[in-house]
Amino acid sequence: MTIESIYPFFIFAGLVIIGVLIYIRYLTRKAIRSILELFDLNTVLECDIQRFLPAVIQVLRKINIDDLYYDVLYLNTALENEKALRGEYLEKEVQRVDYRIRIGIMPRHSRGEQYYLNMIVLEILFFLVEMDVLLRIKVIHEAFYKFSKLQTFILHDAKNLAQFIEFLSYNVRHLETPERQERFISYLKETLPAQSRRGAAIISLLEMEKGADVETVDKTTIDIRASLENLAKHYRLNCTVRGEGSIVAEQYKVISVFDNILRNVYDKTLSEPDITCRIDIASTEEGLRIEISDTGSPIDGNARLFEPFYSTKKGGLGIGLFQAKNIANAIKGDIRVLPELAGVTFEVTLPNGKRE
Repeated sequence: MTIESIYPFFIFAGLVIIGVLIYIRYLTRKAIRSILELFDLNTVLECDIQRFLPAVIQVLRKINIDDLYYDVLYLNTALENEKALRGEYLEKEVQRVDYRIRIGIMPRHSRGEQYYLNMIVLEILFFLVEMDVLLRIKVIHEAFYKFSKLQTFILHDAKNLAQFIEFLSYNVRHLETPERQERFISYLKETLPAQSRRGAAIISLLEMEKGADVETVDKTTIDIRASLENLAKHYRLNCTVRGEGSIVAEQYKVISVFDNILRNVYDKTLSEPDITCRIDIASTEEGLRIEISDTGSPIDGNARLFEPFYSTKKGGLGIGLFQAKNIANAIKGDIRVLPELAGVTFEVTLPNGKRE
């Protein structure tokens, strides 16, 4: 074999090497552009993980990543997108005290240099998601810190309100003349229930930071149907209640949970006066399941309804449903929003409490 006969082989091998290098350079530049696009997208969406994650898949598909699944939990907010395809996913997961993140991508190709580029994309995506979660937690913690500075003064005023109501109730039983007693009782019957509920709600909100899971002995048997009917009547809702049930719990906590939900229905009736409400109470092995639904318009951002300081209402504080979920969790129950095509349905689960 002469040297001249080997030249074509060397030329072919050189062309192959050049082609591979050009291809790797193409893949690398494409991956870098997509990574920069991920950063730009996150910036445009103001590091809002609720909007960022659903929009990410469009960027990933440009670099041959066919599917993205994620399971993100922080504070009372859960974001989830299940696997849509069968195959091998590249995954990463981390669990901390305040949050849990699990992310997986399914690349179309994952061999050789493409595998390492896919891993880089996964690491960058995971970094952005974790950064967004930490920013959200930081903002919420800072807001709670500012809120807690007012806690002593507001709690003092709220307790004074409760003591004032108790004082009035005591004096009703000690009025001297029947005429004054009848007039005074008539007035109190109209005003005290609502004021008492609001006072208890303020106290429960402020004491939530001290430890909502602390057990107390002030428990009573609560007729859930009667409580819900009274609240619906208070908010003048066109509401139908079906089913029966009772639990043993701290009454002001249970009332506060339902008060926050029905107040949201009431707020919707201000702009949608024809709304009707339906409440279904059912017994389970663990306790009660209560579904509260309305016929109004659906609410955008259902996954964020329990996030503190997030509100769909103009001027809303975003505290009510966050407080309700924390109270429900503290008594070993829960609240979630069921997927509906129209209106909104809240599912509340409450345990069978027992007297000590």
